[in-house]
Amino acid sequence: MNPTTDEPHMMSEQSKLPRLPIPPLKQTIDKYLESIVPVAGDDIAALAETNQRAAHFAKVADRLQQRLISYEQTQPNSWLEKWWSELAYLTWRESLCINSNYWIAFADDPNAYGLHTAPKPLLPYSPEYKVGQVLDRNSYGEFQVRRAVKFIQKALDYKEMVQEGRIPIARTKNGPLCMSQYRAMFGMTRIPRMGCDGLRQDEATMSSRAIIVIAEDQIYSVQVYDGASRRKPDGDLEAELQAVVADVLERRRLGELDPAVPVLTAGHRDRWSTAFERLEKQPANQATLIAIQESLFAVSLDTTYSNSPGSINANQQNTKCHGTRPGHNRWYDTCTTFIFDRNGAAGYLGEHSPCDALIPAYMLEHVAQSVAPEHIEEGVASARTRDYQPRVKRLRFTDVDATVLGLILEAEKEVTQTAKDSVSRQIRFENYGSDWIKRAAKISPDAFAQLTLQLTYYRLHGTLASVYETASTRMFLHGRTETVRSLTSESADFVRTMCDAASSSVDKYEALVRAAKKHQKLLVDASSGNGIDRHILGLRMAYHRLDALPGEKPITAEEQKAIEDFFNDPILAKSTTFQLSTSGLFPAYYLAHTGFGSAVAERGYGINYIIEPKRIKFGTESKTPEAGKGSNVAVFEPTLRQSLLELKIVCEQANNIPVGDLSRL
Repeated sequence: MNPTTDEPHMMSEQSKLPRLPIPPLKQTIDKYLESIVPVAGDDIAALAETNQRAAHFAKVADRLQQRLISYEQTQPNSWLEKWWSELAYLTWRESLCINSNYWIAFADDPNAYGLHTAPKPLLPYSPEYKVGQVLDRNSYGEFQVRRAVKFIQKALDYKEMVQEGRIPIARTKNGPLCMSQYRAMFGMTRIPRMGCDGLRQDEATMSSRAIIVIAEDQIYSVQVYDGASRRKPDGDLEAELQAVVADVLERRRLGELDPAVPVLTAGHRDRWSTAFERLEKQPANQATLIAIQESLFAVSLDTTYSNSPGSINANQQNTKCHGTRPGHNRWYDTCTTFIFDRNGAAGYLGEHSPCDALIPAYMLEHVAQSVAPEHIEEGVASARTRDYQPRVKRLRFTDVDATVLGLILEAEKEVTQTAKDSVSRQIRFENYGSDWIKRAAKISPDAFAQLTLQLTYYRLHGTLASVYETASTRMFLHGRTETVRSLTSESADFVRTMCDAASSSVDKYEALVRAAKKHQKLLVDASSGNGIDRHILGLRMAYHRLDALPGEKPITAEEQKAIEDFFNDPILAKSTTFQLSTSGLFPAYYLAHTGFGSAVAERGYGINYIIEPKRIKFGTESKTPEAGKGSNVAVFEPTLRQSLLELKIVCEQANNIPVGDLSRL
């Protein structure tokens, strides 16, 4: 991304964007009934019952459709926007840690210095040997602080680009995409409230001159601009962060650390809401909460480190939930948090409600790419203001009552168990990437990845998985996402054909192509506002929340039963119990690991993938075999690799390509 002054303002074409459509009722019902065929499987009776329920629903649902159409005309941007923010995120009451917040680890700096390593090397037979361990040094490193400053500066560059509208407008062949989510990354904080949280972003937060820095659960406000609103140079910010480190070490030495209030942000939302209400009644604590809200973003300085150095799996384990003290040293409510361990390994934690992960990922790739060439040299001081004196401000939580202290202990216990139950792994497949897929398999790389994941799941668990794939609806005003129901009759046929020893490579390849074409159509439909799940959500909300329109006939008891039978149908519930929750990103070379939690615990996987020209990176998360009743990332990895390698052979044999020879393509 190289924005210039010649580019139009990033928000200048918002008025050209169409509004998210409400699909025709019959279209949605027909698509839904088609989508559930592989979900029902051999249960013909259940499938027939669902079809009958849908037929009864179709006879009465037009009144709900008309309510929805009328409601759409009252909304400033989209009929879905308010409901989606509330139902998908803000009413979520369980822990944000792993379950909702997503995490990203960056490529390491090969020139890092002053690294700490374990006094004893890990033994080869250790179960953690291949993935590394997160250990705690209880100290901070110079390189850690200096690398943190580089990321802070580049993030501020990006913030200023957003503020000034200098981000190039994203476009497809169909026109511009909505750019509103770019404004949500900075000065945005989730506010805990009983039952349904809120979001705060306003002039005070957007025009802030400060970030918060968190060290050992102590929070500091650091001014990143001077009194004349000029950016502070690297050396000044290094002095500020070193002052934070010095102060927290002194507080630790004197036993003056404040209670670990940040861990409350990681746990159950109603528990945090209860504690928040008690804290904000005390003026000093309320001032701290407001100062946190009125910061641009957060930076966490950890005393942990990855051993062996460069272990991406240990780094992401630390990033997603703090590897040795889960839930600590983070403010999970902040939209944007950069994390730096003792050795300078960098990561990011994102709060999901204000924007989809795709938009911060663009920002993060830009930031990391900008940081990479700026070499940090040991012994060479950064530019700084002469005689500069840091003025960090510690944001205190004082006079914390016994009730809140008890809630902190509860949160620690909950989040520790959440982390214990979660297993994640970065899977790097280096044998081929999008170049080979497009030239040899001759299908969409995204469809290829989706079908490979379904094949892997089937081989691992012996059943088909309901699949959620994220489709962006940013071609519409304030568009967010729609579900691609990637499990189709065609993909089910592909999976079974691949597992049939009697099928030839040609049979398998033809099944792959059919399934890929179907998938591509579903993806286009979803992105263009013609999906299934958001419309069904809208109809459900029209039934439960929207008043009858003037002149609308009352819904009879029989009609009410038809509506509720449809919404409560077991097959509908099964089809939205997504054992595979998936999302793909653009080719990102500086994002070493990306991850989010599985949507369901039982045999469920959360998988983000990045398809690069020469390799594919999969960030996978599931629960332990015990907590997930059979889910197992450790076994998923070799099974996925087997599927990818087998598909290479299938495609090359079916297209008469000598193994390893792309010269004929």
